Amino acid sequence: MSVKTQQRSSAFLVQPSSSQETFSPEDFDQDTRMIGKAADDFVRKEVLPLLPQIEQAQEGLMRELDRKMGELGFTAAEVPAEFEGLDLPKPAVALIVEKLGPEPATCLTLQAHAGLAILPLVMEGTYEQKKKYLPKLGSGEWCGSFCLSETGSGSDALGMKTRATKTPDGKGYLLKGEKMWVTNAGFADLFTVFCKLDGEQFTALLVEKSYPGVNLGREEEKIGLHGSSTRRVGFEDVFVPAENLLGEMGKAHYIALNTLNMGRYKMAASGLGTGKYALELAAKYAQDRQQFGQPISNFGLMRHKLAEMAARLFALESMIYRTGALMQEWFEPIHHLPADQADLYQHYRTSASEYAGECALIKFYGTEVQSFCADEAVQIHGGYGYTEDFPIAKIFRESRVPRIYEGTNEINRLNLVQHLIRQAQRAGVPLLEESRRREGQTVSDLPQGDMHAMLNALVEQFRTMTLHGFRLAWETYGDQLREQRQEIAGAIADMACLLYAMESIALRLPKMKGAEGNAAELAALVFARDSASSMLERMEYLLGALDRHDLRSAWLPLAQIPEVNSVQLRNQLAEHVLRRDGYPM
Repeated sequence: MSVKTQQRSSAFLVQPSSSQETFSPEDFDQDTRMIGKAADDFVRKEVLPLLPQIEQAQEGLMRELDRKMGELGFTAAEVPAEFEGLDLPKPAVALIVEKLGPEPATCLTLQAHAGLAILPLVMEGTYEQKKKYLPKLGSGEWCGSFCLSETGSGSDALGMKTRATKTPDGKGYLLKGEKMWVTNAGFADLFTVFCKLDGEQFTALLVEKSYPGVNLGREEEKIGLHGSSTRRVGFEDVFVPAENLLGEMGKAHYIALNTLNMGRYKMAASGLGTGKYALELAAKYAQDRQQFGQPISNFGLMRHKLAEMAARLFALESMIYRTGALMQEWFEPIHHLPADQADLYQHYRTSASEYAGECALIKFYGTEVQSFCADEAVQIHGGYGYTEDFPIAKIFRESRVPRIYEGTNEINRLNLVQHLIRQAQRAGVPLLEESRRREGQTVSDLPQGDMHAMLNALVEQFRTMTLHGFRLAWETYGDQLREQRQEIAGAIADMACLLYAMESIALRLPKMKGAEGNAAELAALVFARDSASSMLERMEYLLGALDRHDLRSAWLPLAQIPEVNSVQLRNQLAEHVLRRDGYPM
């Protein structure tokens, strides 16, 4: 990827981007495509054939698959080259995760190891810590895990009760407490543990499994993700050497938040991969299943479902890779800094936090698209989809929890709006000023006959409405919006999401050619019609919640609905899905 000028997070709300400067999957080079193919081959040839054993949580199997992912380089994707890693750009990392999406338990194992466990070390570790642990973790020799949640603290991580105290001789810390929902716990060699040092200072420690006093609970009996190890981890006066303090004492919130920011980005990518696989299963089944003397793929309501799944996946895919490239622009300069530079962690903090809002946005949208696709695919399978004889049942079960972990989707909607407030107040992104500038602008009808012009005009309407909604809520609640009126914040988050999705599609379309380009245009028009209706609904909801019905005549005309034949569009898009046996773009 070429280095571009860094763009501030949330800038999509105030200014249009250009297609040439927006990254999409069509821009991947041959090397990255080969990495994606390696991940796709691995999951389809080596993982999916083992689904019965994975579902039974066969002892040692997931650890062995994790080692194989290490041999293929997947676990070292974000490890700096100096520590024997690949140091891949963020879009390439997302591509690996996406391709592993058809088997969510294996994909989650990688995300917890290569992301949640490795990134804290990369971003905040000392040179000595990185030299000691990163080569082992990156190669797959060791597996890592991330210990944040507790029985009484999930979204409220600062309410944790795990404690650490300095030893009298100053050589280390005594750690006591219990963490839960710890992914990879059953076979992890290194735990990143968050605790309160001396009862107050939020701190992170690197704890090796071999340290006396580290105890594992039983495997949790989950609805899905049976192959993924999830256990409680207890710490009974575990002695942790002083050199295993990760980052600054009392400032572990930077580690937790920035690691989760990056994790949410990859959660959207895994949701994309799982959603595409659900569409693939549904398309194949719809062509095989005969009813009333013909395949159910001929029936309009089945085709409607297939098309809707494809359109939402297209939006998600466009958002993910656009966001990854924008983040990469902030990480790129770090690669040229010495690995032992004293303030290196400060550069990582800046880069990892900049796109926290967009990461929250694509996390909640991506996991909801994943869940939607899994649910519709079960419906297409009918009664068979509700049996474990068909793989879609497993996908359905495993598509529920992503809306909960790494920040519930409700929390991430609030995080997005809080991020917009911070960007307006501290980063100088002129959200309020741009809203005022646009107030009173004349609204013209959407241009017809030129699809690209129509989509671009619709994007501008979405942008204006989202800015107006944000400003109106801000003028009523100020920076207490998140705490005082979550429902309104949620509506603003949805509006921002619709804008980001619609613009990402519009920016990508000019790059797409041939049959894929034709399918993409159909998906774009389907999405445009649906999102315009959704934007109108959100704006009406917001105005009603704020008791500002007087503004309906001024702002609601902005939410125009494209003049398209939705039934015809969906039928045509479904035909592309069926010809490709799945996602057609």
